[in-house]
Amino acid sequence: MRLESIAVSAPKRPKRIKIVPTEPVPSAASVPIVTCTNLHDLPSEVMGVVLAFLAPDLAHPAHADCGLVHLSRVSKSYRALALGNQLWRRICIARWSTKVGHAARLAQADSEANAEKDTANTTAKGKYWYRKFGAEERDASRTTITRDELYSTTFSIRLWFQSKRHPDMKRIKGALASGLDGYSLSDAMHFDPSGQLTGMPDPYNGDPFFINDTGSIVNFGIPFDDGTHPLVSLYVHRRKDWGWELRSQLYVIRSIVGSQGSDIAKLWEEYSSCLVIQKRKKGVTCNRGSIKYKRREVPDIAEIKGFLTW
Repeated sequence: MRLESIAVSAPKRPKRIKIVPTEPVPSAASVPIVTCTNLHDLPSEVMGVVLAFLAPDLAHPAHADCGLVHLSRVSKSYRALALGNQLWRRICIARWSTKVGHAARLAQADSEANAEKDTANTTAKGKYWYRKFGAEERDASRTTITRDELYSTTFSIRLWFQSKRHPDMKRIKGALASGLDGYSLSDAMHFDPSGQLTGMPDPYNGDPFFINDTGSIVNFGIPFDDGTHPLVSLYVHRRKDWGWELRSQLYVIRSIVGSQGSDIAKLWEEYSSCLVIQKRKKGVTCNRGSIKYKRREVPDIAEIKGFLTW
């Protein structure tokens, strides 16, 4: 027999298999099973995670419609869980962190919450931060300003449109140029309690101002006995960041808080970053000065376009 055939028919050696010892798998009977028939049986850490999914949408915080509020209506025990201070304080911090005056607002709320703990009002116990969240949301939609708020605030003032005295008025050929991406008339404007404007360049510094009884309108130079005027009567608005904005057909004034004073361009970026050329529609009368312009440069924001007359 040939050697080659012997080699082919020779039996193969079995492969060596390495056996790695493993830990014994516990039986189903030995694995502890956690049963929960009531939310109160869950650890507080787990409960916090579960309830966080029911928190209001911070972009559209209609807190009366969020899941936590609906849960609070099921029973007294659920109400205590859903409106608890610890949970709603976290919600408040997340909501306020991007708003003007965040640190002062949080410090005041903490002080009020601590003071409430010392009272005997058990009805309100455990709901302070929920109520505070709602109160701040309502305040953010306010279109009035108190005299103390007006006097204690620094403002930056600009023109909606460049006037004849500015050399770059015609930088956009055939259109009325915006003044929102230019320079400010002042970045240190104050409404002094004496009733005069301060921090303004001449000839505006020292001009009188008047605020109506409700705090919704501020007049430059015109007492309310003489009514209002579209160019110098400024209407109070609240910005998305909860800062103040006062608007007339000529001026727009924005409040400055903290670090905003070191970056004025960013303060106006909401408007200056979205400027577009708007064409005057047929039949719309042009009433802004003696120039009968057909186009204007405005922020691409429907509210502002509707507010500014031609």
